[in-house]
Amino acid sequence: MIDVLKLLRLMALFISAPFAVGQSLIDEALLLPLSAKQQASLGVKVIELHPSLGTQLLVSASVVTPPGKEFTVSAPYAGQVSRLFVGVGDSFKKGASLAQFTSSILGDTRRLLNEASIDYKNATAAVDRDKVMFDEGIIPAVRLQLSRSKQEVALAHLLAREAELSATGIFFEPQSGYATGTLKSPMSGMVLEAFTSVGQRVEPGAVLFRLADVSQLQLDMQLSSDKALQIQVGDEVSLVSRNVKAKIIGVSRAVDASQLAKARAMITSRGSLQPGELVSVIVHAKGLPNTSNTAQQWSVPTRALTQWRGHTWVFLANEKGFEAKKIAVKSATEENSIIELSLPAGSKVAITGIASLRALLQKDE
Repeated sequence: MIDVLKLLRLMALFISAPFAVGQSLIDEALLLPLSAKQQASLGVKVIELHPSLGTQLLVSASVVTPPGKEFTVSAPYAGQVSRLFVGVGDSFKKGASLAQFTSSILGDTRRLLNEASIDYKNATAAVDRDKVMFDEGIIPAVRLQLSRSKQEVALAHLLAREAELSATGIFFEPQSGYATGTLKSPMSGMVLEAFTSVGQRVEPGAVLFRLADVSQLQLDMQLSSDKALQIQVGDEVSLVSRNVKAKIIGVSRAVDASQLAKARAMITSRGSLQPGELVSVIVHAKGLPNTSNTAQQWSVPTRALTQWRGHTWVFLANEKGFEAKKIAVKSATEENSIIELSLPAGSKVAITGIASLRALLQKDE
């Protein structure tokens, strides 16, 4: 009689054998044996992975000046730039000369100012004369009051003309022409942009210079709504490769037309950052603790990632070549990504030649 129990065991062995063989083939297919010479011919380069401690978010940010630290110098009247004293990248102190500006309207405005000044002097002299005559009883009090009223009107005209010229930011030098004034800087800083050249004729309001006080910089960040929910005021921001540190000072979770929220960070350690740069920074979010107990987070260049079979993969280096590993991406920008994967310290990942390695991975498909 056939042993039923033994028969069932044999059947289970035959049934499971194909699956075991198939799984072995799959695991073997993820291994890519490559010699150092083959790696060089494929253009494959590797870097060591760096752990990403805690909850970290990769965010794109632009380097800007804080509100009120940037100033635009524009043409007050129609005219032309007759001389330039600064160019793009020049640093200057408050009150430094930027350019000389010539305009017929400026000459007329200056004439009106001088006329207002003369009228005020004459009105003041009339008041002084009438006061003496009133004290001696020669004229009535109404005559003195009329002179004082004219003086007040003349003063108002003079102040209005002075305010008009003051608003233009133009100052007159003794050696310059009657219709030529000097545009001076209202702040200390640097010339970010210059939009004019000597002899160029401009219309009223045309932008001539864009100035900024670059002694303090901040990061303007655009982030997805889910990242905005994790970021709080006071969170630290870093960019290790540029020796940059910053702190979040404002978060707006309202999204714009592109469905992105915004945050601002004040830079506390500037490193090598310059205004206008677009960088990828890491936000150390305290609002959402890392709950992963089985996997570690690593920071890798985004170019090291590839898509295959609906998942994200990286190619880990080993003594025989490479091994394709399926990963979970926690956060990513165009330059860097935070991935989750259990790996020993010192592990290396391919960052170039990814297309060639993926082609080897797909050769049997």
